[in-house]
Amino acid sequence: MTGAIWNEKVNAFQVRELGEQLAELEVPYFFITIGQSGGYFCSPNRTHEKYFGPSNRRLSERDLIADLAAELVPREIKMCVYLPAYGRKESVEVQRQWQEIINEWSSRWGKSVSAWWIDGGVFRDPATYEAYTRAFKAGNPDALIAYNTGPIGWSPEPKQPATTYEDYLAGEVNWRLPVSGVRPWDQKEYYMGPNISGDQLHFLTFLGTFWGLGDPRFPDELVVGWTKHTNNHGGTISWDVPLNESGLIPASHFRQLQVLKEATR
Repeated sequence: MTGAIWNEKVNAFQVRELGEQLAELEVPYFFITIGQSGGYFCSPNRTHEKYFGPSNRRLSERDLIADLAAELVPREIKMCVYLPAYGRKESVEVQRQWQEIINEWSSRWGKSVSAWWIDGGVFRDPATYEAYTRAFKAGNPDALIAYNTGPIGWSPEPKQPATTYEDYLAGEVNWRLPVSGVRPWDQKEYYMGPNISGDQLHFLTFLGTFWGLGDPRFPDELVVGWTKHTNNHGGTISWDVPLNESGLIPASHFRQLQVLKEATR
């Protein structure tokens, strides 16, 4: 990857066509990654360059988040974003720099961004969570925040909220699909909605063979059944799907999402 190649990829993203796909699927919201550990971001940020120097176009010239929001929000599809917990293991000073970087993005996008999903969201103390949350909500005080502290479904005990400053369960799911119910031996409820220990019940897993990759891994009946099961307990599921070089949902995933739409709408 280079800055030039990265900008070609970001510029090739067809927001209108993706908006048409999402509208046909009647989705209520859509998440996209701003940037990951590779250091490439699909939105410019002057504060990032102020603290970390010229990005050599790793920060894209196009603000893809703003362009997507302009396409999706009028269609009544909520725009949501993913970002790792940058600065998590760094000094307080570096964390403050990242909070300023986030503040710039959030303030620019304003109320067009409705939610943030923060990966690796394990901070040292409540004050740090509060400071980051303030940055994420700078442009939209009503935006929802989730801090992901790792996959769920591996323990018989439900995953607890990372902090009182989050609004919904991050709910990362890899290989085991958690369910809702009541344990017969102690009558303890697990993953029951509409709230789990103060958070909105929510799961996130991949529809393909891995995050952003592969053909659908489940039969239609499982996708529909698990979604209905979670919806029936006041929760929601975010399905991760690959996007092609034009930013569009591949035919195999689009077909399965059409089946899910027909079964749940």
